Amino acid sequence: MNLTTIINVSLNPVGMACSIFVLTSILVMLCINKKTANRMTVRLIAAIALGDLMIHVGEYYSATHGGVERASPLCIRVNAFRLFSRNFYCFTNIAICVHLYRSLVQLKKSTWRYEIFSWIFMLTLTIIFTMIYYFMGAFTGLSHPAGCNPGAATQIMDAIFSSIQAFVNLSTIIACITTTVIGHRSLSKWINNYANSHNFDGKNKSQFIKERRKMAERSFLYPLSTILTLPFETIFLILIACGKFVPQLTIPMAVFSSISGLLTGIAFAIDPAVHSALREAYCNIRGEKNNCQISPNNASESSSTGPLTV
Repeated sequence: MNLTTIINVSLNPVGMACSIFVLTSILVMLCINKKTANRMTVRLIAAIALGDLMIHVGEYYSATHGGVERASPLCIRVNAFRLFSRNFYCFTNIAICVHLYRSLVQLKKSTWRYEIFSWIFMLTLTIIFTMIYYFMGAFTGLSHPAGCNPGAATQIMDAIFSSIQAFVNLSTIIACITTTVIGHRSLSKWINNYANSHNFDGKNKSQFIKERRKMAERSFLYPLSTILTLPFETIFLILIACGKFVPQLTIPMAVFSSISGLLTGIAFAIDPAVHSALREAYCNIRGEKNNCQISPNNASESSSTGPLTV
């Protein structure tokens, strides 16, 4: 068992556990009080966690079943799942970037029509790119020098396949970085607009703004994790497209890909909006609804001023 395989076998279960933790927490909050999870961002975070989970399952299975023959029916199914998971992960992160940009920069509220369109568009792109890989023969893994891993049957097709993968990864990284930079620049405008639309009932406005800024800043941690999970894979794919296989890169690829669920779990655990939602859910369990101070952040995203997108 080589080092890359050891890393995948050791770290992917941690990512799986963290992804399941995020998904379970959101599901529990939804069951207790639908309003706590009735925001588009929460559903997108759940989708990111689901993407993390699928990636970890695919990579763990691949690492623990290294004897699967290339181009066999099982190998094709495993590679199809791995490529679909990667596309789903990338396009979900792009979707949350678009949502954060609309909410924090353009100050637009989310509607069910917009959300449904976003989900359909995201899933359509995921399926389209996965089918492109299928017709290129990337599920067979014939061009890969070792084991059952995605790779087209010919060198030219494999170079094109790797280039497309690198393009999707690079687009995701650029979208996440750009959204984070522009979003931080627009925080003051968004917070002032948000603060002016609420009554404070004696609460210190500066403290309110400080808390909302912290919540908004933490919301960027979800897509920003892609600057750790995707760069080494992108470099590896670009080199493959250029005809150079660098096995040393598979080690950092395995490390950072295996912690995507952990990064999402950490962002979820330190998210003030999650803490607020959990407190509200706890109050509902104890039957203390009247004693719970529901923050404006926990309001539905139908707010005319654009609620906190975390």
